[in-house]
Amino acid sequence: MYRWLLVAGIWLLVGALAALFWLGWRTMHSGVTLRLAELSQPLPVEVTHPLVLPPLEVRVASLPLAIPAGFRVALEGPVQAETELFRCPSCGKGQLLPVRWHIFTGAITWRCLACGQEFGP
Repeated sequence: MYRWLLVAGIWLLVGALAALFWLGWRTMHSGVTLRLAELSQPLPVEVTHPLVLPPLEVRVASLPLAIPAGFRVALEGPVQAETELFRCPSCGKGQLLPVRWHIFTGAITWRCLACGQEFGP
């Protein structure tokens, strides 16, 4: 009876180690897939540490903004923003979104929304 329990425990341990090895191997070769979806409501943004940015050019038509102590920004409704930083270099029309992130190297693969081309390592 105890022999069967020992054999079952060893098989369970071998299966768990094989699953961990497979997950590690898959993560090292293909990274972590990121899937972004449209949100039904805006997410709160909070910055707790000092924020250092390079010089930016910002053009705003109208934006009610409240910045209380502790650098918290409150917005009354959804904000439409267009960034020139993440434009597709091949078509120039679409925006780039991250689709894959490699957990060990930090490499990010980007995909254009308009032409579907991927950029990255």
